Amino acid sequence: MKFLHNLNDYLKNRFLTRYHEIPGCIFAFFMMMFLFFSFEANAQTEKVSLKFKNVAVEKVLNAIESQTSYRFLYNKSEVDVTRKVSLSVKNQSLSRVLSDLFTGNKVSYKIEGRQIVLNRETRQEEPKGFPPANPSEYRKVTGIVTDAKGEPIIGATVKVKGMDVGTTSNLDGKFDISVTTESVILEISYVGYRTQKVSAYAGKYVNVVMNEDNTLLNEVVVIGYGTMKKSDLTGSVSDVQSKDFNKGLVTSPSQLLQGRSSGVDITNNGGEPGGGATIRVRGSNSIRSGQDPLYVIDGVPLDASNDLQASGGTITGVGSTSYTNPLNYLNPDDIETITVLKDASAAAIYGSRAANGVILITTKKGSKGKTQINYSVSGSVSYLPKQLDVLSGAEYRDFAKEKGVTIEDGGSDVNWQNEIFRTSFSQNHDLSISGGNANGGYRASANIQDNEGIIKRTGMKKYNARFYVYQNILNNRVHLEGSVTDSRVDSRRAPLGESGGYEGDLLLSALKINPTLPIYNSDGSYYQYSSTVRNPLAMLNLTNDKTQTDRILANASATVDIIKGLKYKFNYALDRMTTSRRVTQDQHLSYITSGGEVYINNVESRNYLIENYFTYDFNIGKDYKFNLLAGHSYQKFHDYWYSFNENGFDVDDINYLYDLAYGNYSTITGQSDVLEHELQSFYGRVNYNMMDKYLLTATFRYDGSTRFGSNHKYGFFPSVALAWRLSEEKFIQKLNIFDNLKFRVGYGVTGNQEIPDRISEMKLGTTTGAFLNGSNTVTTGVTLTRTPNPDLQWETTGQFNIGLDFAFFHNRLSGSIDWYDKTTKNVLLQVYSIDPAPTSTMWTNVKNMRIINKGVEVSLNGQILDSKNWGWDASVNFSTIDNKVKGLPMSYISVGTASGPGMDSFYLQRIMNGYAIGTFYGYHFLGFDSNGKSIYETDAKGNPVEKVIGCAQPDFTLNFSTNLRWKNLQLSLNFNGVFGNDIYNNLANVLDGLSLFDSGYNIMKSATKLKESVENSLDYSDRYIENGSYLRLTSATLSYMVPLKPNNYIKGLTLSLTGNNLFCITSYSGYDPEVDSYRATDGIPALGVGWTNYPMARSFTLGASINF
Repeated sequence: MKFLHNLNDYLKNRFLTRYHEIPGCIFAFFMMMFLFFSFEANAQTEKVSLKFKNVAVEKVLNAIESQTSYRFLYNKSEVDVTRKVSLSVKNQSLSRVLSDLFTGNKVSYKIEGRQIVLNRETRQEEPKGFPPANPSEYRKVTGIVTDAKGEPIIGATVKVKGMDVGTTSNLDGKFDISVTTESVILEISYVGYRTQKVSAYAGKYVNVVMNEDNTLLNEVVVIGYGTMKKSDLTGSVSDVQSKDFNKGLVTSPSQLLQGRSSGVDITNNGGEPGGGATIRVRGSNSIRSGQDPLYVIDGVPLDASNDLQASGGTITGVGSTSYTNPLNYLNPDDIETITVLKDASAAAIYGSRAANGVILITTKKGSKGKTQINYSVSGSVSYLPKQLDVLSGAEYRDFAKEKGVTIEDGGSDVNWQNEIFRTSFSQNHDLSISGGNANGGYRASANIQDNEGIIKRTGMKKYNARFYVYQNILNNRVHLEGSVTDSRVDSRRAPLGESGGYEGDLLLSALKINPTLPIYNSDGSYYQYSSTVRNPLAMLNLTNDKTQTDRILANASATVDIIKGLKYKFNYALDRMTTSRRVTQDQHLSYITSGGEVYINNVESRNYLIENYFTYDFNIGKDYKFNLLAGHSYQKFHDYWYSFNENGFDVDDINYLYDLAYGNYSTITGQSDVLEHELQSFYGRVNYNMMDKYLLTATFRYDGSTRFGSNHKYGFFPSVALAWRLSEEKFIQKLNIFDNLKFRVGYGVTGNQEIPDRISEMKLGTTTGAFLNGSNTVTTGVTLTRTPNPDLQWETTGQFNIGLDFAFFHNRLSGSIDWYDKTTKNVLLQVYSIDPAPTSTMWTNVKNMRIINKGVEVSLNGQILDSKNWGWDASVNFSTIDNKVKGLPMSYISVGTASGPGMDSFYLQRIMNGYAIGTFYGYHFLGFDSNGKSIYETDAKGNPVEKVIGCAQPDFTLNFSTNLRWKNLQLSLNFNGVFGNDIYNNLANVLDGLSLFDSGYNIMKSATKLKESVENSLDYSDRYIENGSYLRLTSATLSYMVPLKPNNYIKGLTLSLTGNNLFCITSYSGYDPEVDSYRATDGIPALGVGWTNYPMARSFTLGASINF
């Protein structure tokens, strides 16, 4: 694999270990954690056998060292090790031996790792926080801390509540602490155990028994149509809490989740404020678009299709603009948890929409008790981390002279990147109010965000308000809930395209333009050389592209307790969105030939949901527990597009949008379309728990969709999963190793209904003409443009999953391992029709075609330190993916085309049997001949050979996060890594060579060192297939919880400083390796294409959060 050969060199040059050693480093890190925990656990129970009579203490210590892994440290001037002792013990705990050895001899001992430090006892210092007192006024409280089995707990923290007084338990688990009052409340804590509060009295011996903290196992996880204890899960589910979200300049939920869940690959499509993201859960399951997961917000499935985004204006040589994130309307501060249902046994309850995984977003609810007010404010500074190194004006002149190329010398020296990029400033304000009592509660929140982009005149402003309320009535037998989210998102965009020709969009124009050309004419107008050599600043300032999106999501539900354990829930939801995108292009732009232009594109979408379902919880005896679910769902979608455009504006100082009469209003062109589709579903689930050891989950969903053929409107999607809680078996408990050990296995079938609408139906259209009845006269008329297929049905994905959940050392080290095998069948494909047929192609399900994804996922979480002053935790997740296509009924499908002068005839990728989706296919570049022309691998006849030259799919992803706390100060780091993927650097193909230099293009400085002719042709080959692997410090946050004196106003104050995208280690030569320009052929997208994507910014955010 090319990646394995190249990555070593580039990471070595950047002082980083080779990528194939990174898993080993992570393994070693967690092995050190394992040893650390092992030392501490063994200190509680390590046994020794000794038999001595009248020997020096030093000899006893040496014997202990020979039988254990501990070593003693002491100063002989302070500790008398010549003292004679007699001792006879067999298989006795080390703590008991040390206690017998030193009790009453004024020697204290303390464990530090694998060392036992001996010191001479000194008088305890006066406790801080008490009023001055004479020594005679101190009173001593003594006791012992043990676990449920009676074993002493070493190092437990013992504090006096309300005072800065504390100590730790010794090797015997014993402690003593001096107080100045007769009675106190002691707080005893230790990692992996629940904190205990006990009353203590001077002179009274306190026996504290610590119980293990099973919070990890009892943690409730949101699943489809309910919740479940994590210990009872049988499927592969990833749950990310708000405290673990990514911090900093965040505009959408996908940014909160990136790198936090194994098997979930999130690629931001550049750094535009509110920009889109490509999300893949366990690989690519289809060859078409529509591979994003299903989003469910508080139980409401959303239509997040890109088809609901308004298109922009038309500029010659500039492709369509990139998609924005459909979840921008949500306020990240309103989100409580994000849960990813990854395997079919977890996701099959959502049936025909779950093949790509399901992401459940749960928002924050009301809180019981006094009213709580929180206000958070932050300000951010963002800038471009690096510029592409193109020639300056002086360098351009010199190189042209060297190559004998005649240039148009405008006498200037302009850095065009400086002209379009800026240091931007953003701000965010969040206000929330919540409160309630036992019978009801509420939460209201508001958010204002003003996010400036690093390209001038771009940005996003967001206004969001949300209200949630719940109320229990009729003696708590009826539970009412309601919520409404209202948002407005205003976006301002630059003329950037996902593809383009030789003219170029804003960014390509800024990079390729002759740097000697001036910005302005002498009269102050923009200097525009021609319609194809565009002034980037004119493009930016004379184009206005604004989008306003208003969205309301309202949800109301009622839950009725019918009898014990039996509940009925009714849910109604409305999701309404209107988007209006308005683009104007000024008449003075050189490439506008018909006067100024205006484009108005609108989308209106309505989504209704009605659900009714029952749940029934009951037990048979003590050992057999059942949870049943049965329900019905009906969802209707209504989408309406309408737009028009007008040109011919030739009047200055007017707003085209408000003065349409000044253009060619009599020739306005418009279009509209409307679509409706419905989904009706019946679903059910059975959860069976036997003795808290053996678990079964079985689900089904029967979906009917209007999107499919009349013969296959309904589909059945079942799943079954089993789990065995091994840690509840006595033979495992005797090992005294695992706090949790659970084996899982499951299989299920899910579907994908994200297909083009109406493709199963006949379609009529006009034709320019046909020869009828043998006549030589062309007749214009109406004909079939799509062959109907009433047997069209959804793609189905069967998935088999095996998993293991585990926890050690009182849940301080926990994690999971999963292996999965996914196979998608009934792949939807547009194939050639069999004659006779009215059209040359038709849509069908290819019965024998399969798309296979296999992989391994590993997640590890460690609580390394947790004491009064210090805390340290870390987590890592690792996932692999192996994607293959089999059974393709044709040799290959060509996908995606290159951009640039004369490049649109080159297809970038092929879908072929035995290869992954995203396989690059083209010429193999060998170098230059003596004339500076490209040499490619050829066949026996001397013709260039096309072959596999790379793959956009990564070999694995690796993400690491850690939090280090010292008192009130905390440092959080989050690293994201993607390894083994290739990127076609389309931008470098145009700029990092000499082929276009004699056409007036600027070039990269690196290109001047090539032995290439300026007459070399521009081709597509592996010359510009680059290693896309990277390791990024995505975020680093330093926060400080300000200690406040008790008052009636401010309850808490936290200050924070966050850096995003602080560094990125990569060999990719573009702005940033996290790119995915949309290049599609017949709805089939290519992957891993780098073009003029909006670059990722580096940002620093200063924030404050105040609780009242």
